[in-house]
Amino acid sequence: MDNNRPVFAQIMEIIENDILNETYKTDDLIISTTMIAKLYSVNPTTAVKAVSRLTDDGILYKKPGIGMCVAAGAREKIAQRRKTAFLGETIDRLLEEANNLEIPNEELLNLIKERMNQND
Repeated sequence: MDNNRPVFAQIMEIIENDILNETYKTDDLIISTTMIAKLYSVNPTTAVKAVSRLTDDGILYKKPGIGMCVAAGAREKIAQRRKTAFLGETIDRLLEEANNLEIPNEELLNLIKERMNQND
């Protein structure tokens, strides 16, 4: 766990990542809060907080008597929220720093394209 961020937020991110990479699909049962607490060596209340937040966000839902499951559309909600955050924060920081360093837009675009081609 990263000491710079709340543990419950990190647990939320782990569960969300598992939904994004389809470890968990719609209606799949996720591991229990007890298992989460043991797996990440955290207080059970922290695990409950993470799962509750995901439930409040419509990512998970409770199946009475069974446990917490992935809600319909959860993957899309997570992807859209992260995309918005990425575009709103990361791109803005990139452009601000490029401007501070006086990197011309054309050069910046070329660098991005080169990196994208390296990953293909």
